[in-house]
Amino acid sequence: MKKLVCLSFSLLAIFSVIVVAPPAFADHSKVDINMAVDSSVPGCETNNMCYMPYNAALDPGGEATWHNIDTAAHTVSSGTSAEGLDDVFDSSLVPAGGMFSYKFEEAGTYDYFCMVHPWMTGIVTVSAEHDEMEEMGHDEMGDMGHDEMGGMEHSDDHAASGVEDISDQFTASVTSGVIHHIGANSDDDTLLVHLFGADDDGELKITLNKDIITPFDDGSYFVLINSEEVEFEQMGRTLHIDYTAGTEKIEIVGSHVVPEFGTIAMIVLAVAIISIIAITAKTKISLIPKL
Repeated sequence: MKKLVCLSFSLLAIFSVIVVAPPAFADHSKVDINMAVDSSVPGCETNNMCYMPYNAALDPGGEATWHNIDTAAHTVSSGTSAEGLDDVFDSSLVPAGGMFSYKFEEAGTYDYFCMVHPWMTGIVTVSAEHDEMEEMGHDEMGDMGHDEMGGMEHSDDHAASGVEDISDQFTASVTSGVIHHIGANSDDDTLLVHLFGADDDGELKITLNKDIITPFDDGSYFVLINSEEVEFEQMGRTLHIDYTAGTEKIEIVGSHVVPEFGTIAMIVLAVAIISIIAITAKTKISLIPKL
């Protein structure tokens, strides 16, 4: 019985380590970009959804791979439809189901478009600052002042550093800069969208995950940009939020926020295993005949 109890606590300790272990830094060495379904028909350009993600982030030396999930052939051609090709890269025609890859050796902002369907546009932002920001540990950033954080803190007790990046739980795009990461804080029921390189005015379009952020009773949220409440357009769980040049943080506030989506599953799994062990131990004891 003592061995089984010890085993239960050992498993609990293992799962606790898994649950509280800090997530790995976001990988900016590779990015997958989809040529959207029906992008051969005008319309996807209205919300920058022809190539998804519209603005992809990479480190120098990183590789982007475009996947044609549409039924029509497309190109991935560097430059703009207005100014033409700039000879950095050109995929030629990529058939339906095909793909094209390109490695970006130098930092910079790379515009590209489809020569067959010129309304299809996208951006790849290559910057070494992705690594620099992520290499700053939770303690190091927590000790920095508000000015040094550049607006990254909601308050002295609420630092954005060390928050798990849950960008993959949302469909989100921006028209200026790039989404560095998305985090969540359950203390003030806030979803934090951190931007990088927003040198011009832009718009964030984000479809919220109801399993992570819950709206208020009337189905609404409210939004803060640089700690000031702003107006925005809401269509169901999709928000259209305008922001000004230089914006680094957009906060979306709801009635409840789950900070780490993946952690919940780990906790449930740990509890389930421990419960099974406890029930098994009790059953074995009841089956042992008393002497």
